[in-house]
Amino acid sequence: MIDFATFELNRKPNQFLLAPDGLCQNATPHERAPSFDLPADMLINRFRTVALAEPRVRVLEDERRRGQMVFVQKSKVFRFPDHVDVLAIEMPEGRSTIAVYSRSRLGYRDFGVNRRRVHDWLAKLEN
Repeated sequence: MIDFATFELNRKPNQFLLAPDGLCQNATPHERAPSFDLPADMLINRFRTVALAEPRVRVLEDERRRGQMVFVQKSKVFRFPDHVDVLAIEMPEGRSTIAVYSRSRLGYRDFGVNRRRVHDWLAKLEN
């Protein structure tokens, strides 16, 4: 499980980081995270439901009590593993936000797969 506050992005283009302002001290997110009208514990549970509804996804680590999980999704044809770390963050007034780091474990390029995955899962999370 990564520590979003201290981890660093590598130089490969096969990764995508979505995080709220100020969370990552050593990495610049590719996009700013949205906020949600629900508490962090509900957000991480909804994210888990969305992720596990996707094909070839399984949980690698489950620390929902801390608001953090790690998933792996394997590619359809070659079964390459992509890891997805997620952290639900409590905000004032019962709101929350999320940090998601999706990256390919093998290879150099991902042709936008990690960005599309995060966008797709967030869209399903918001519905």
